[in-house]
Amino acid sequence: MKHRIAWSVAIVAVAAGIGFLAGRGTSDAAPVDASAAAPDTAQVATADAIKAPMPAGRLQAAAAMDAPLPDLDLPLLQIHDALRARAASGDARAACRLAAEHEACERHRIQVQAMDAQDAQLEAWIAGQPQPLGPPAQQLVEQRRGQLTAMRTQHDAARLRCEAAPVLSPGDRARYWRQAALAGHVPAMRHYASGNAFRLHDLMDVLPALQTYRREAERVAMRAARGGDVASLYLMAMAYANVETGHWRPFLAQSVTPDLAKALALFSVLLRHPAITALPDGHPVAATVTRHHRELQTAATAEETAQAAREAASIRLPDGASNSLQAPRPDGGMPDITTADCNEALPPQMP
Repeated sequence: MKHRIAWSVAIVAVAAGIGFLAGRGTSDAAPVDASAAAPDTAQVATADAIKAPMPAGRLQAAAAMDAPLPDLDLPLLQIHDALRARAASGDARAACRLAAEHEACERHRIQVQAMDAQDAQLEAWIAGQPQPLGPPAQQLVEQRRGQLTAMRTQHDAARLRCEAAPVLSPGDRARYWRQAALAGHVPAMRHYASGNAFRLHDLMDVLPALQTYRREAERVAMRAARGGDVASLYLMAMAYANVETGHWRPFLAQSVTPDLAKALALFSVLLRHPAITALPDGHPVAATVTRHHRELQTAATAEETAQAAREAASIRLPDGASNSLQAPRPDGGMPDITTADCNEALPPQMP
């Protein structure tokens, strides 16, 4: 009986381990995962072209670029150099795409490492048993092997897209996100300002970039918010409100000073935003916005209420539900943007 309990617990532990290690690789804010191997310096794209600020004329030229980005299904190896050249010339959408492609491949590498480790753990446990496994244990083992095989099959597309591609360092990925954000590419602004450009497993490698981020995040997020981007409005509202959730605190919330009046202003704008008013009754995002707005209204002084009204009046709302707020985290974090989001054109002008 004790032996049956032992192998049952072991198989469950293996199953739980792979779910934790592989699943966290796609978490929406800063996934916790094992460190990636150091890239070959010959393969790492140089960041010299994006370390220094670009002249205003080049930024304007970059904003006007409308050449289509490469097809979304092409392998990274095939498009990497072209994207890198376009990013170096000031193309914000290309910088976004390059960062997004490498970020996706980094997640894939971490998840494959997790599956490899779980494969080895399962086989080592089997080899260490004092006697052959009985039918119930063998059935569980085969079931787990099947699950791992299915997970690898799901990663086949990512494997083909990332195979033999150059590797960007964490700092270079962050700098490409920053380049696109500062150029006014709204999805990249949202991704960078939210803190999603940084991952917990390599934070020590990007400390200088994090210091820069801390100085810029509020300005970048508010620029997008003032332009009416609903996700950026939500990010900033939650950051200013400094909502306590008892677990992960987004990088943006750690980079701004809590401000009740500003939070109230942004939540009042969200209540009127077409992307929010278009949500069905009872939608969790709409409910969250309504709840926080009500709580802030109750807590605000007359002076803070007046300040909030002035701030809200300065924010431009889009004419229609031009963008949507997809599954934000309760703590104010956001899901990663996708490679497809990088196709979004730069707005003609930003506030």
